[in-house]
Amino acid sequence: MAKQDQLSKATALYKKGDPDAAAELLEHLVEREPGNIQAHLLLARCYSRMRLGEDAVSEIEEALSLDPDNPEALTLRGAEHYFADEMVEADDKLTRAIELDPSRVEAYVRQAQVRTDMKKFDEAEELLRQAEERAATDPDAQARVLMGKVYLAMQRREHAKALELIEQNESLLADHPYEAATVRSNQAVIYARQRDYDRARSLLVDALDLDPYFRSARVLLGQIALLQKDYELAADQLGQVSENGDEPDPQVEYSLATALQALKRNAEATEHYRAAVKAGLTGLPAITAGLAAAVPNLNIRIGILVVLLVAVAALLSLVVKQVLFLLAIVGMLGVLGWQIIRGGR
Repeated sequence: MAKQDQLSKATALYKKGDPDAAAELLEHLVEREPGNIQAHLLLARCYSRMRLGEDAVSEIEEALSLDPDNPEALTLRGAEHYFADEMVEADDKLTRAIELDPSRVEAYVRQAQVRTDMKKFDEAEELLRQAEERAATDPDAQARVLMGKVYLAMQRREHAKALELIEQNESLLADHPYEAATVRSNQAVIYARQRDYDRARSLLVDALDLDPYFRSARVLLGQIALLQKDYELAADQLGQVSENGDEPDPQVEYSLATALQALKRNAEATEHYRAAVKAGLTGLPAITAGLAAAVPNLNIRIGILVVLLVAVAALLSLVVKQVLFLLAIVGMLGVLGWQIIRGGR
């Protein structure tokens, strides 16, 4: 297969939503043609979709070493800074990309996302306006602009506006799996905020069908399942996140442990409670996880709670003479203690 045919086939696979197959072709191509900038950049896009951030950055840097002022490479590097929460660096790279190529819609949309996360909503809106002007009749560019506009509206809590944008552009999303996955995830966040958990859950399943590597969507799906007491689904989704993550996320580890304990998989739960504490869990969940990790047996934790409540009641009886007030205090402590010893459920 000629190298141009390989690049075209990889591009088609990537656009269809199959970054794995595209990456396999491109890895062979860049090995044979290390100076092929477009192949490096498309491979970087594939790695980014597969949430292989370090590999994506490596390919982008290789392209920049060949052409330091390549606007696409600078846009992708800015995007990777953004994904790593390095907002200043992201903004700098995207500004430079726009300076070099004022028609690059992707750079405007990414910079709008950066400004949105920086709470500079008016600046983000202006960037999206410029992007929309330049998108013209290009469906790929229009899908990116839609993604940025929905995200801005969601972050502004203009939920009705975001949902209206989505409804008006369903046909556009149909042929753009990556943008559609992000939009579906944002839509799910809106419904979750409105406590319509069933609809949010359905949208997250759709998002993950489009982009199985979508970590934040999988985390939210696991959290909603945990809230709905669907512990099997919560354990499955959060377990995948925990297993495939570069570093343990304290909240993910804690929620996963909670689901596992509800399923009476206590040994696994203890392991993840310990991971949550080690990863820096704070607040009441840290107390819960620390106790669960230190005393894995639930019955022993219940015994400790009973002893503590009796001791507290005895001490309070020395200073509190009203029986009902005393019982109320002990009852409140009992409820709090029960939540802690059950692992936060």
